[in-house]
Amino acid sequence: MISIEMLPAAHGDSLWIEYGSARETRRILIDGGPAHTYESALQKRMKKLTPAEKRIFELMVVTHIDADHIDGALILLQDKDKNADMKFQVKEFWFNAWEQLPKAERDTFAPLQGEFLGGLLTLDTTLKQVWNKSFNHAAVMVSEDKPLPVIKLAGGAQITVLGPTIKELKRLQARWSSAIRDFSPGDANEAKKRLLERREYKPPESAAVFATPQVGTDRTPANGSSISFLLEHEGASLLLLGDAHAPTIAGSLKRLASDRSLSMLEFDAVKLPHHGSMGNVSKDWVGMIKCKRWLISTSGAVFGHPDIETAKLIAKLCPDSTFYCNYDTETTRKLANNSDWSVVFPSQSKSSKQLGMCLPLKAKTSSKTA
Repeated sequence: MISIEMLPAAHGDSLWIEYGSARETRRILIDGGPAHTYESALQKRMKKLTPAEKRIFELMVVTHIDADHIDGALILLQDKDKNADMKFQVKEFWFNAWEQLPKAERDTFAPLQGEFLGGLLTLDTTLKQVWNKSFNHAAVMVSEDKPLPVIKLAGGAQITVLGPTIKELKRLQARWSSAIRDFSPGDANEAKKRLLERREYKPPESAAVFATPQVGTDRTPANGSSISFLLEHEGASLLLLGDAHAPTIAGSLKRLASDRSLSMLEFDAVKLPHHGSMGNVSKDWVGMIKCKRWLISTSGAVFGHPDIETAKLIAKLCPDSTFYCNYDTETTRKLANNSDWSVVFPSQSKSSKQLGMCLPLKAKTSSKTA
């Protein structure tokens, strides 16, 4: 079985995934949400898993450098070293930082938050050894002239990487050049020194976001660099798209369908890119999918996601769809009361509506079409 918990990370992502059996549960963590939700979301979920010896992640992924994805991870890695009750182990860590950029394309600057995380990984000897390990410590990416990367995880799970492309990693550099100006990229000690000076990143005691909302197709470099992939285990399948661009998703799904000699791809659930933004969906990739469950991780704060246009497109191409939201707010409620689809919100609480959402995907006795 695969289960996914969309932690209450406000307008960001923090996804806690488990697969396997109750006797032997394995875990994947994707993103950490924005800084201000760390204590109430990711740290709280981590502490719930006891004893600390059980906190072993087969994989931890920071999909890209946007603050609503990376900031909580920055705090978590410091919290691990500072507090005994926050210890955990990671078998492999995926994040594309300065060290993973093609040498011939390197600029003289790098984005500040990417420098912070890259510095923490570089100075932690254990994490450095498992940083992008399946890619020989180079970039987690797909190549046009090579098959989509397939990574086997312990316990029988399989990941098929769908993005980013090398072109998207190169485009990100244009944004990097304005982020830091007075120290060299890749200087791990200087990056950590500056990180420790930033109060918002201290283990617990609104962050900036690189991407800006756009009407139509998302072209922001940070979103385009998102690590996206398909997770499969015993016939259950979960498509995890970060904030990936629609053309990249479409291109990789077409390649996946071709590799598997399929005209359509069937998934048990799709975590929508960019919190349900219309800028990251298209007929090209949604039209290739058979899926009934669509996951939306956002409170709607900052950018007002999700977009109603996203739901309309999906409902047209995938009838009888249900949208699962990890917040019940004014912005997510705009999806409610529509006969073309269903919506599931987290249960109500007297203290808070920020309860997150957990969705189990049952394993099959035989493999699905994807």
